[in-house]
Amino acid sequence: MTPPPPITSLSFTSWNDDKPATIILLHGGFTCRLEFALILPHLSDFHLLVPDLPLHSASRHIKPGTTDHSAQHVAQLIRSHAHGGKAHVVGVSMGGYIAQCLALDQPDLVLSLFVTGAAPASGARLFMAQWPGLTYYTMKMMVGWVPSWLYQWQASLLGLKLDIELIEEMKGNITWEVVHDMFPWILEFGLDDVRRLEVRTLHVAGAKGDDVGMMVRTAETLRSRRTDQGGGWPEDRSGGFVLREGVHGWDVQFPELFGGGVRAWVEGEKLPGEFERL
Repeated sequence: MTPPPPITSLSFTSWNDDKPATIILLHGGFTCRLEFALILPHLSDFHLLVPDLPLHSASRHIKPGTTDHSAQHVAQLIRSHAHGGKAHVVGVSMGGYIAQCLALDQPDLVLSLFVTGAAPASGARLFMAQWPGLTYYTMKMMVGWVPSWLYQWQASLLGLKLDIELIEEMKGNITWEVVHDMFPWILEFGLDDVRRLEVRTLHVAGAKGDDVGMMVRTAETLRSRRTDQGGGWPEDRSGGFVLREGVHGWDVQFPELFGGGVRAWVEGEKLPGEFERL
């Protein structure tokens, strides 16, 4: 049974309210809605909902920040503000796991899924999830304890386009609560859960930051889904893709490509050439 909706609402911004179809953008762990600032202009044909997720920035007071609790809040936002009470759901990293949790629990709210960096945990990512203290102190050393301009410069060497305001928000979002709450569901999420997804789903891996081998297995799992009647899943172009030049957070590396990929997926058009189907 789906839990009752949370009493407290996520802080969010709404863009292009006159457009008919809604896309909701879910940011990664430790960032906030500002992660999508450079992507918004490339999705101007859609109504956009861009929240701060629990324990992050303007929604920092909303607790806990667990994946399932965060998904309940996203569901509430879709019901209350998405056109027609449904939305195409886009998630990056932590936001991608929240998106899949939502689709597993309440598929009637989700028109499609576009997730990146959110395949079942394996390799180094699985190790970090199993040792949250390591993630916490790594993020503190990389972001929290260095000047914002220095982190911005270091990130730019990887092609990441990070605004100082976003970096300042990230510093405030690196808390033990976030790390503690974020990983338990991710550790339990596996290929059997991918197989249970009942919505049109696109999974993406950045080859320079994500586990491409696991993305191959995720793609195979999406193709192997069965209906309740035992038949093969209808061909809806669901699958796994890789960006050879992409890092884990490639949405802030290639914002125009990210926006173009989301737009093509939502509209059922051919994805940009950089998306290599697995």
